[in-house]
Amino acid sequence: MGIAVKLAMCSAMVALALGASAANSSARAEIKDYMILRLLYLDTSCGVDHLELLEPDADGNQRFYAKCRNVGSYPDGLEVLCTDPDDDRACKVTTPEKTFKHLELLRQR
Repeated sequence: MGIAVKLAMCSAMVALALGASAANSSARAEIKDYMILRLLYLDTSCGVDHLELLEPDADGNQRFYAKCRNVGSYPDGLEVLCTDPDDDRACKVTTPEKTFKHLELLRQR
């Protein structure tokens, strides 16, 4: 076998391998749980007790629901919406933080 034939066979094998890996890479990117936990621990006072992946919204965006240990700010838990599955920086907390103004009236001045 000549060197040209060996190079042609090698390049054909590489092309097949790349084609097979491209076919397997059609899986959709997704945001991982640890990325959402990091966002919630750094940006909220939730203190995550439980995290679950919800069904995507109408636009196909990933959604997460977190049940909080600190029910003072998020008594019903909170929801996170991720608009870009390749970038966890596109995730935002969509549930507004609750404040109980009536409790302030109980404080002594």
